[in-house]
Amino acid sequence: MLPKPAAAPIASPAGKTRLRAPGVPIDFDAVAKALGAAGHASDLDQRLAGRFARPVAARAFADRVEATAAALKALGVRPGGVCVVSALADPETLAGVAAAGLKAWLVDVDPFSAMFDTGHLRARLPEAPGPLEAIVPAAAHGRAPDMRAWAAFRAETGLPILVDAAGAFDVVIEAPVPVLVGLPAGQGVFVACEDATPINAIEAAPFVGDDGLATWPGLRQRLCGTAQQLRVLLLDSGVGFQPGWGMSWISPTCALSLPTDDAGAVAWKLQAAGVPASCAVRDHALDTDGTPVADHLAASTVVLTLDPNLDIEALDRLCDALRDAVA
Repeated sequence: MLPKPAAAPIASPAGKTRLRAPGVPIDFDAVAKALGAAGHASDLDQRLAGRFARPVAARAFADRVEATAAALKALGVRPGGVCVVSALADPETLAGVAAAGLKAWLVDVDPFSAMFDTGHLRARLPEAPGPLEAIVPAAAHGRAPDMRAWAAFRAETGLPILVDAAGAFDVVIEAPVPVLVGLPAGQGVFVACEDATPINAIEAAPFVGDDGLATWPGLRQRLCGTAQQLRVLLLDSGVGFQPGWGMSWISPTCALSLPTDDAGAVAWKLQAAGVPASCAVRDHALDTDGTPVADHLAASTVVLTLDPNLDIEALDRLCDALRDAVA
């Protein structure tokens, strides 16, 4: 007769050792929570933190809107105040700001980067329609934000800053201020910062599932190859690309600058041709500063979601549909 297996010792919350009876399932969520409370990051969090140039704290969350709101609350914002947001911010960003109890105030962007210009923003802050609580700069369609510039602006103004770089997984490797980035598998986000205090204070549902980190190098290579083919095929189309997209950096989001301000009509024609396309939709109920640059960019930019597995024939069809839509 075989001896009964010994009970496995585990640590209790009080630090004492107790026995777990054989056959009793382990509550992995409880274990992860206990490890987090003790300062031990999950394997995913450690792998995410390892991508950065300097030591950071990083945590992954299931929902972008919830994580945005929770990160703002962890920064100490007070409900009812004003949050300065890029006039080209997408609906998820605005929903996260609202969920934190803040009122979004849309401010204009730089015409070349389609992101906040700190010099312009500095001049506009005194015109805010209420007490300022935070600033949420948005990375434009995966393009790299200047994280050090935002750290300097935070030091100058004293305002909490959360950079929304949901589509910029390829380029965000610095986090002197908190930054929210989408995971490469397309679901979930993570928030990282060199200061661990606000990261540890975020209360939001953790990410569970395929994070896409292991397959990102191969996906990145395919996306870059497809992007470069698209650039060549559209040389004579009259549309423009973001600087460096597909060459020095990549995002599944392809933002095309049109020669005319009819992005809505072009996006509708592309959708009718079976091409997933969209354009910026402005919420006119929000408080807005003067935004002539953002208005022009919104009216002249069509966004495509790039499929890295398109062959040359499929890319030809996509480009033909785009030429017809622009014409």
